[in-house]
Amino acid sequence: MAWDIQATVTIDGVSYVTKAIGALNVDFGRNNVWDTQRASTATIKLLDITDSGFAGIDINDPVIIQIQNATNSAYITIFTGTVSQILGTMRISNVTTDVASITVTAVGPFAKLSRSPVGTVIYPSENEAQRISRILTESGASVDTVDSGTYTLMERAVNPNDALTLVNNYAAMATGAVYETTSGKVGYASQQRRNTDVATNGYYVIDPSYIGVSNIQSQKNLSDVINLINVGYNGSLYAGASNTSSIATYGTIGGTYATEISTLDDASALAGIYLGMRAYPKTSINAFDIRLDNPSLAAVTLNKLLNMYFGFPISIAGLPLSITPTTYQGFVEGWNLSFDSVVAKITIRSTDKTYSYRSSRWTDTNAALIWSAVGATLTWATYD
Repeated sequence: MAWDIQATVTIDGVSYVTKAIGALNVDFGRNNVWDTQRASTATIKLLDITDSGFAGIDINDPVIIQIQNATNSAYITIFTGTVSQILGTMRISNVTTDVASITVTAVGPFAKLSRSPVGTVIYPSENEAQRISRILTESGASVDTVDSGTYTLMERAVNPNDALTLVNNYAAMATGAVYETTSGKVGYASQQRRNTDVATNGYYVIDPSYIGVSNIQSQKNLSDVINLINVGYNGSLYAGASNTSSIATYGTIGGTYATEISTLDDASALAGIYLGMRAYPKTSINAFDIRLDNPSLAAVTLNKLLNMYFGFPISIAGLPLSITPTTYQGFVEGWNLSFDSVVAKITIRSTDKTYSYRSSRWTDTNAALIWSAVGATLTWATYD
């Protein structure tokens, strides 16, 4: 069965199907692992072939975009948000016919967070997940999963700010990230979320023959490197760490990171994580396209791509050596879906797994863990 590019856009309860939709574009996430999160967007072009107008569409109306799955048996939600702009354009005009279109721009739930003032009360000392949950509740957001927190934060004095700025800051402080879902919710992925996903599901293998060769890009940047770091904690104190091998190779490339973390142990752990991520530059495939209307695209792959989510683990083997010399493993940071009546594609933005995968700390290990499965030949080794 061939996949039918059948889209449905519902605006304030009114549905517009494929024949009324000139084009769709949906964008989620960020460009790379260092970027702060921004609101997802959707651009919808509706054709008015009967000059009936779209007077019922207004700013802040709810928007849901769905696309059929690979077997045309169910719809997959690829965006949920609200109308932010309406633009009318004349397409054809003659003696007997007027054809106009409107372009509706919609934004995801982060847009509401960016306009929600919070922080008008004292926040107690708590971990980053508790702080983020507090802010999301205060903002009135619809909340997805909030992972358990790791780092103890100081008490925060009254200091109003918008909710998006604060949750981005606290997530980044703990090397995690806040994210939007396609169903219109907001969640927090801790620094261990991607580890857990890989442990449970592995990296999803993408056949390189599906990838458009003209638009694939990889990058390795000196700006990714930090080999001497000072992490601020408890107001005016700092925990420092360095990687001597990286310094010998690239010279000293330092960084200072101010945080609201309260303890030396947490700040020292963060310093070690930064060096683990950034002592050496890695090659990331920062952009590549896949045609979703490709008749040879496996149904399971099409459904995976239509159900894309922030942090999706991917693996690609067999790319040209100039793109990546080894099998690439990374995580999806953002994606763009574009559709019209005959063409559908996804553009994926990703970063190498090294920038996201975290080593476990002893303090994070369950006290009930036992070593019953460890063999008698276990030996001790030390590492720089």
